[in-house]
Amino acid sequence: MNAKTLASAAVPAALAVLATASAARAGLDAGAWPMFQHDAQHSGRTTVDGPQGPSPQLVWEFRGDSRFRAAAVVDADGIVYAPNGKRPLTAIDPATGEELWSSNVLPVAGKGKVGLADRSQPAVSDTGRVHQGARDNNLWVTETGSEPGDTAGEIAWTFHVPHDGDVTMSPTIASDGTIYMGSEALGAGWFYAMNPDGTLKWPDSANVSEGKVVLGGSLKNVSAALTPDESIVFVSIKTEAIALNAADGSERWRRTIASKGFGSRTPNYSPVVSADGSTAYFQSKDGLWAFDTDTGADVWAQPFVPPFPVGSGKKEEIKSAPALGADGTIYIGASKSKKSSHFYALDPTDGSVKWHHEHTEKGQYNNNQAAIGADGTVYVGFGKMLYAFEGQGNGFGGSTVKFQIFVPGKFEAGPIIGAPGTLYVGVSKRLYKVTD
Repeated sequence: MNAKTLASAAVPAALAVLATASAARAGLDAGAWPMFQHDAQHSGRTTVDGPQGPSPQLVWEFRGDSRFRAAAVVDADGIVYAPNGKRPLTAIDPATGEELWSSNVLPVAGKGKVGLADRSQPAVSDTGRVHQGARDNNLWVTETGSEPGDTAGEIAWTFHVPHDGDVTMSPTIASDGTIYMGSEALGAGWFYAMNPDGTLKWPDSANVSEGKVVLGGSLKNVSAALTPDESIVFVSIKTEAIALNAADGSERWRRTIASKGFGSRTPNYSPVVSADGSTAYFQSKDGLWAFDTDTGADVWAQPFVPPFPVGSGKKEEIKSAPALGADGTIYIGASKSKKSSHFYALDPTDGSVKWHHEHTEKGQYNNNQAAIGADGTVYVGFGKMLYAFEGQGNGFGGSTVKFQIFVPGKFEAGPIIGAPGTLYVGVSKRLYKVTD
């Protein structure tokens, strides 16, 4: 894939709003970071190392149209795809940071820009399509031009949720190409499973109506997670953790995880599943919970509640998804406004703290998940600083910082490891490439 190939012919208008006729099965792209938190279990861990330090550099910056409240993704060719305001998607040259193309929505929407795509992290399939939600009730599916006959930026198909409500979910793509996505739907929480061609997968039943499950609560800024065998799909609403059978959308179990919902500044409460498929982790304002994936039973005696501030009745709150190390260690940040923030490493057996790092600079953990390299280095953005922690800590309950660098902006999304020795971080309206 190259810039010349990507700049090919104009988009045929007749194809813009229709699903493709092909029923080919398509899975997740094999890129270094193809969707939210890397994989369908949302481990946040990849198979290559990130920068090692001690002094990584900002190699280039890309100026976007809106704030990066969702991270970029990277396909098998190394191309970077960034949510970019109302375009809604832009492909970026990984070597230079230059724009290769943006979604051509004009033949579909009748205008050059659509609803703001600032919350939904894209997901790339192995057929060269990028899936992304926007705040116009639509899931947009854009061709990358990597397949013969496809034109980069062309809209392959769209799905419009027939109910007012943003599509801020980051889509999840299963190995058979099933796409899991949903809409706020005015607090009703409509959740869908789709085939790769955009047709609805689940037949109507007691729990499914017109291809959707009505979850019964606010569905914002999350991404569905799957067990490794992809038999169970997990999603969370304001106060509840929900498990559905992936085959037909029937409800498997539901657990209450919060006494009340979140406010207007939406956190990321995406579930995460352990590598062996036995445990699903859900977070809320009340703490971090570990449930048996099959039954929904408690794995821990009690949820993890951040211990700081010490002696305070109101503790730090978790508003970001966890990331899981190769040994199962859970890495997650928590904050109480801008007054107290810590980054935690937790024991997966009982949720106890293995080590923690206290932040003294200003910032908050809210939708800024960690990313983990193959060597166990943990990367996380906080405030205007990018941190790299040794995954094992210092052996005495504290952190070991491999490096920290100033990034001129504000982290509102997590970093991604896009290639060996390379991070992509979005802060404010800029996307940066960080390497040694």
